[in-house]
Amino acid sequence: MPQASFPVVVTATWTAARHVLALDVGADSDLALPGWTPGSHVTIHTPAGSCSLSLCGRPADDRWRLGVRNREGGAARWLHENAAVGTSLEASPPSNTFGIDPTSDNHILLAGGVGITPILAMTLELAERESSWHLLYIGSSRQEMAFLDHLRSVRERVTIWETTLYGRPNIPALVSEWIGGTSTTLYCCGPAGLIESVSSDFSGRDDLRVLSERFAATPELGGSFEVELSRSGGRIRVPAGVSVLDVLEERGVDIPWSCRAGICGTCETPLIAGRTDHGDSLVGLTRADDVCFPCVVRAVDDDLIVLDI
Repeated sequence: MPQASFPVVVTATWTAARHVLALDVGADSDLALPGWTPGSHVTIHTPAGSCSLSLCGRPADDRWRLGVRNREGGAARWLHENAAVGTSLEASPPSNTFGIDPTSDNHILLAGGVGITPILAMTLELAERESSWHLLYIGSSRQEMAFLDHLRSVRERVTIWETTLYGRPNIPALVSEWIGGTSTTLYCCGPAGLIESVSSDFSGRDDLRVLSERFAATPELGGSFEVELSRSGGRIRVPAGVSVLDVLEERGVDIPWSCRAGICGTCETPLIAGRTDHGDSLVGLTRADDVCFPCVVRAVDDDLIVLDI
């Protein structure tokens, strides 16, 4: 089960791009911040709710660097309007469902908009390792593209694509130029439309593995089924159109969550038995077959699923 949250404090803020706030946060206690690996995200808890944010600095740093795009309401808007040096927040430990593929000897990174946040950390790590890699960073204009200054030291392997100047890029043509080695992995983070396009363009290819992380999803909550709680006992009926997370909360079962859309992994729960449609967008390296995400998981063919709760 996810660990409890802990206090952090804002140590710096600045405008990373139009509509994107950059934050540095440090430990607000005697304990150091938990370690993390490139591709990780954390959940930041504010008085207006929680949001899942990717870590975009370097794991060796003694602070976390975050990029927050302003949105209508919620935690992101609260951070834009209220975060300042000294602001106290709560954070959940880092989780990584989108890490660097250890089996690959060539890495192609594709970031759309604020999708640069996890990709930036992966880029800097690959550069330090002296790995084979190339980054394609797509945005409407440089004014809308966060953390460009962080890429100056590695700019010879970075392609910046401004759609207001050049239109939509021909991603398959560009990526084909960078495929090489015995094993190539393509990492993509950005809006759902970009993820779906990339997945379609490169499906079925033997020379390329595609890993992706998206910002938004609409969970499809199908028919009803039963959930058995192995430790606390009892069975509960999950109605059609209602999430397991909703039903568990109604029963007083407290499960940490952030996105409620199968994206962030915060509500990860051990799965003991049952055939499931995971329903999530966590298509990276670390999702195991023996876990599920109650915000989106469904039983297959009205089967019973058993959770370690």
